[in-house]
Amino acid sequence: MAHHQPHNLRYVSAPYHHPAYGRPPVVVTDNDVLCGRGVNIAAHPGNERFRTLVTTRADENYCETYSASEKKALADEIVRHIASLDPPGRFLKREGRGQISRGLNGPWEELSHKEAVKKTCQALRDCNRNDRATYAAGVAPPEDVKQVAEERAKSGLTGKDLAAKAAEQLREENHKLLREAMEAAGVAPEQIEEQLRRKRADPTYIIPGFSMSGAGIVTPLTFGHVPSGMPMGGVGPDGMPIPASDPMSTVHVPVLYTPFPHPAIDAAPIDEAAQAAARAAAGYVHPNDRLAGAAEEAAAAVTEMDTAAQEQQELAQQVANTAGEVSAEAQEAAEIAVAIAHDAVDALTNEESTAVKNEGTEGVTY
Repeated sequence: MAHHQPHNLRYVSAPYHHPAYGRPPVVVTDNDVLCGRGVNIAAHPGNERFRTLVTTRADENYCETYSASEKKALADEIVRHIASLDPPGRFLKREGRGQISRGLNGPWEELSHKEAVKKTCQALRDCNRNDRATYAAGVAPPEDVKQVAEERAKSGLTGKDLAAKAAEQLREENHKLLREAMEAAGVAPEQIEEQLRRKRADPTYIIPGFSMSGAGIVTPLTFGHVPSGMPMGGVGPDGMPIPASDPMSTVHVPVLYTPFPHPAIDAAPIDEAAQAAARAAAGYVHPNDRLAGAAEEAAAAVTEMDTAAQEQQELAQQVANTAGEVSAEAQEAAEIAVAIAHDAVDALTNEESTAVKNEGTEGVTY
C-alpha cells in the first residue's frame, strides 16, 4: 500500500518542514503569540501585547454572568485583532509531542483559528480570576491596544453589553459563511432559509452536509464512502436527500449528508406501543417504567395507610361512644345509690328520734 502523504502540511511534524517538502520552517515575529512557559515566552513582545489586549476585556462579572457564546465572541475579537497586525500575528506552539526545546527555539507550528480561540478563552478566564489581579502588571500596552481600550470606553456600554454585541455579530458572520457555502453548493434558496432558521433557533443545530472547519471556513462535508455528488430525486425541505423513485430521472446535486441529524427535528417518530412490546418480549424494564412502578407502589402504600388511619379513627369513635353510654349508666346507678343511702339515713334518724322520746317518757305518771 502506498504511503498517504498529508494534503495539509501546515500542521504536520518536523520532517515536513524540510524545503524538499515545499514548506520552510516557521519564523517567529514580534506580533506572534507563543504558547509555552518560561521567562522568554512571557517577555516575547507578542505575548505582552496579547496579555494587555486580554485585560481590555477584564470584568469582575465575567465568570459568573457571561454566556459561552459571549466569551467565545470576545476571544474571537482578540484573535482577529492579532491577525490584523502587520505582519499578521499568529498563535504558535512548539511542534511535536515532546516539546523539549526551551526559549524561542522551534520548530514552531501555527494553531488553527479554533485552537487560538480556545487558548484565548483560557486567557480571558485567567485574567478575570480574583487571584490573577497582576495578569499584565508592569507591561506597557502598545498603541493598537490603547486604541482598542479607548474605543471600548467611548462606546458607553458595559463589558457584558459589548460581549453580547460581539456574539451577535459573530453569529451573523457565521450564518453568512453558511449561506455562501450552501449557495455555492447549489442548495435551493428556500432550503437555505429553512436551515438558517433552524440554526438561529438552536445554535447547536448542525446543518446537514456543512460544517465550519478549524480554520473558520465552511465547506460541504464529503466522506470516503459518499461521492462528491450523488444521484437523488432532489432535496427535501429539511435539506436532506430524497431517494429517487426512478433511477433514470435522478439529478446530480451536492452532498447534503451528515451522520448527526438533529435529535429533536430529524428523528423519526417513535412507535411507543411497538417499543413497549419489544421491551416486554426482551424482558427489559426501562428506567422510566421502573420509576413509574415505584411511584405506583408508593401511591398504593399511601392509600393503604390512609385507609388504616380512617379505620383507626372510626374504631376510636366507637370506643368513645361506648364509653359515653357506660358513663351515663354508671351516673344513673350512682344517683340511685345516693338516693337509697339518703333514704336509709332518714329512716335511721327517725328510729333514733322515736327511741329517745320513748326513753324520756318512761316512769312518768300523769
